Amino acid sequence: MVHPLHSAPFLHLGGPEPTGFLYTHWMIDPAVAVVIMVMTAVYFAVIGPLNRNRPGHENRPVSNAQIRWFLLGQVLLLISLGPPLDDWSYYFFSSAHMVQHLLLMFAVVPAWIKGTPSWVLQPVVRTTVGRFVFTVMPRVLPGFLLASMIIVLWHFPPFYNLTLRNEFVHVLQHMFFVLTGFLFFWPVMSTVPESPQLSPLMKCLYLFAQTLPSGIVGASIVYAAPGLYPHYADAIQRPFGLSVAEDQQIGGLIMWVGMNTVFLAMITVIFLKYASVEEEKDREAMRSGAMRQRIAPVKEPAGAHTA
Repeated sequence: MVHPLHSAPFLHLGGPEPTGFLYTHWMIDPAVAVVIMVMTAVYFAVIGPLNRNRPGHENRPVSNAQIRWFLLGQVLLLISLGPPLDDWSYYFFSSAHMVQHLLLMFAVVPAWIKGTPSWVLQPVVRTTVGRFVFTVMPRVLPGFLLASMIIVLWHFPPFYNLTLRNEFVHVLQHMFFVLTGFLFFWPVMSTVPESPQLSPLMKCLYLFAQTLPSGIVGASIVYAAPGLYPHYADAIQRPFGLSVAEDQQIGGLIMWVGMNTVFLAMITVIFLKYASVEEEKDREAMRSGAMRQRIAPVKEPAGAHTA
């Protein structure tokens, strides 16, 4: 007998496939709604009254841009974990699940980083656990290894299929992908001096290394036999006429090409900015050298004033 709670659409497990407009229940998981509201309330409490009531609040500014970035992250979190994407990712399409993961890693996390003032993080970074999380774990080798393990393990069929049968494991998977997004972006976007950003060239190398696991896993999914994730093959409906094989190939391509396109775009932007700065330094050095030559006194020939 299926537990009544498990038959509720917002918990997915045991719930009927949505048949409404765009094949979604159009219901937000209450847990997701509560988490987003609590996070937003805590954010505004920390940057608002809790900040103003402490001495020296004038040294802890919060810009409107930072607030907009954080709220954008909350909206993107709602989009990634809400209808219709969440229903598609659970009931019908592994490709929708891949899009969900990319939003969490490449949109939600960087928006949170941009939206959180550095003074909010600094007391956390100075703790023992915070120092490990913000300074040790994201460094090049640990960050690369941990992110690679997360990407590989959660797309390994037994683990992936388990997330679709167990709601707790599904939530845990999403939390791990948020952690992966942090590992991707913190070394290149860090906002606290205790954990400085990598140099531009190291950023490029780090991001390039991250294309390897996503490329390997994505290619493996593309070329695997259809039904790699049997949960989707058991769906009664095939919305939008997308077959199991096509869905699996699209999902693999999203990981293989989509993730790596994001990484390569970031590498390109970082390198072009670095090259522009270096070029400007060279021009400034040349201008300074030319200026020194123009103002240098002209040496007269020896004995020119000799009687």
